[in-house]
Amino acid sequence: MHVDAGMTDPKPNPTDSLPRAARNLIDGQRTGVLSTISVHRAGYPYGSVTPYAPSVRGQPIILISTLAAHTKNLLADPRASLYVGDQAAADDPQAGGRVSLLGVAARVAESEKADARARYLARHPQARGYFRTHDFQLWELAVEELRLIAGFGRISWLDGAAVRRVPDDDPLRADAAGICAHMNHDHADALVTYCRAAGQDAAGARMVGVDAHGLDVETAGDRLRFDFPEPVSTPEDVRRAVIALLKQARADLGSG
Repeated sequence: MHVDAGMTDPKPNPTDSLPRAARNLIDGQRTGVLSTISVHRAGYPYGSVTPYAPSVRGQPIILISTLAAHTKNLLADPRASLYVGDQAAADDPQAGGRVSLLGVAARVAESEKADARARYLARHPQARGYFRTHDFQLWELAVEELRLIAGFGRISWLDGAAVRRVPDDDPLRADAAGICAHMNHDHADALVTYCRAAGQDAAGARMVGVDAHGLDVETAGDRLRFDFPEPVSTPEDVRRAVIALLKQARADLGSG
């Protein structure tokens, strides 16, 4: 996989199905409205704007304080809903796509915390300070069903499985080890640039994972996630995506 910074950026893929439209909304937005069942006002829904990031399974990860009303609600009843709308349609929200994800929330397992944290910070780097305290916890919403409004005549209830990612089915699974080895051997400088542009120490930077939605880098003291501009499915797609990331990182650093 030869990295050529002269290549053009990849073009978006069209939305060709209701599940894909729902996945595009979940992947493309950064905030939603989380609703939980109130313990303060028993039985009533309680909602607030909540940043999120897709997990390895494509399900929403949220970061909330142990003191938050949502945490207290979820501990009493883990059923929840996350509404996600197309922010590009802010001037006319009913003209844009939107989806309501219904499911059961649970604390992220200890074995998955590093990955979930990296994915969350890839979307919300300003939240890094929250992880330095013990008052904030990562939760994942296991989506059971969703209501999608994707446009005129494109309204449907979908099973949660329609938008759930299965890591073993990732199109890059067979190529991931080779891509990582190639990047670490031939393009370690690009990984350093990514880390520096994110404002993080790049010491020991090495690529440790890649999937259809981004790549993972470990440094001497952290694990970082870098999302691709759009989903990819082949090593050639990855090559174009890492070029796009490199161009953006260099621009952020002011190095052209």
